[in-house]
Amino acid sequence: MGKSIIYTHKGWFGLCPIYLAEIDSPAPYCDPRHWSLAWLMTVSDAIYGLCFWLCSCINPDYEPAWPLFVSAPLKTPIIRTRED
Repeated sequence: MGKSIIYTHKGWFGLCPIYLAEIDSPAPYCDPRHWSLAWLMTVSDAIYGLCFWLCSCINPDYEPAWPLFVSAPLKTPIIRTRED
């Protein structure tokens, strides 16, 4: 059975427009705004992964952090179910 997530904000993960939940937590939930945009999340993940690897090679003390841009709260929260 899946877990219901209440998305309260919209934003961006690299090239991918996303919905965000639990934005005050250390690991907020993020989901593409539409299923057809999931590939943009994969591309953004690969780009940031490469950047993290390069920065770690240059500076061994570098600590990567996933950049999530929160653009606005949603007027009406969106509930989606995630499979565990």
